[in-house]
Amino acid sequence: MEKPVDVRKFALDFDLAPFLFCIDSVRGSRIVRAAVDLGVFSQLAKNSGTAEEVAGALGVSVRGTRVLLDSLTALQLLGKEKGSYRLLPIAEALLVPESPDYLGDLVHGSILDETWDHLAEAVRKGGLAEAVEPVEQQKRAEEFFPLLIRFLHVVNRGPAIAAARALGAGAAHRGMRILDLACGSGVWSLAVAHVDPEARVTAVDFPGVLEHTRRYGERHGMADRYEYLPGNIQEVSLPEARYDLAILGHILHSEGEGKSRRLLGRIAKALRPEGRIAILEFLPNRERTGPLDPVLFGLRMFLNTEEGGIFSAEEYAEWLGEAGFPEVESFEIGTHSPLLVASGGKK
Repeated sequence: MEKPVDVRKFALDFDLAPFLFCIDSVRGSRIVRAAVDLGVFSQLAKNSGTAEEVAGALGVSVRGTRVLLDSLTALQLLGKEKGSYRLLPIAEALLVPESPDYLGDLVHGSILDETWDHLAEAVRKGGLAEAVEPVEQQKRAEEFFPLLIRFLHVVNRGPAIAAARALGAGAAHRGMRILDLACGSGVWSLAVAHVDPEARVTAVDFPGVLEHTRRYGERHGMADRYEYLPGNIQEVSLPEARYDLAILGHILHSEGEGKSRRLLGRIAKALRPEGRIAILEFLPNRERTGPLDPVLFGLRMFLNTEEGGIFSAEEYAEWLGEAGFPEVESFEIGTHSPLLVASGGKK
């Protein structure tokens, strides 16, 4: 009998909601920033302790330490019992600098939010503010994405395992040849490779990003399953009829409609006759009136890209049909972005 895959080696075993609240909330992010700056998480990683003990180790006031530690406990980052504070697993994994999943630096002038101050100027111009470089261009992408993909690698590991299961990886589909475009950390293809030991991946991204992709492959024991194709996804040469699955994990929103439609046509030529396209995206309704997260993400794309935006499932289905993939299924994978799987391409 085949040994079942242990997804706990890849997915996280705690709820990310408390940390995501801290990232999105002004109060939460400032509380975590203060704790990071003061060394609270590093100190508690060495020893649990009372407010007096933590304050003494850090050389700060007991009164301030107590109210800060109580706030972190209310935010579900610390535990408290009989006056002694300890790290909860979420803080141990994400807020101790020595952890491979450390994200504490996201609370320092978050790269996710720095362009919002330019919203009025962008609206006046109808495009990027003067001080903003588009994130889809190589120079800015190689500066911007290495930090962003650390965050995305953490939050997407659980959904990526669910997506791999929905794709039938390791079950109905074994030994797939996968094209992971604008791969970032490779989180979506790494999940497929995790549940299917026979899968092989070609990862495509800018050279400066692929350096980080390699490290994630090594970290998860998948280095020998990957090959790397550096370049702009709109320009890099793709081999014909080589792949069983193409993954587009949260990238079409930065490309915009015209580039996305052209890219889907190029991908179609790179897939084998029964190949499929997997798309992960923020999906608004067609009128762009909700849900809230996708609509506001569309505003983020307006602020950070030259042509990017958000598109409905119906629009993606139309583009995929034009590329020769008329059958589109949607799968809920435990995140704001459902998985779209298109097939029925070449016969």
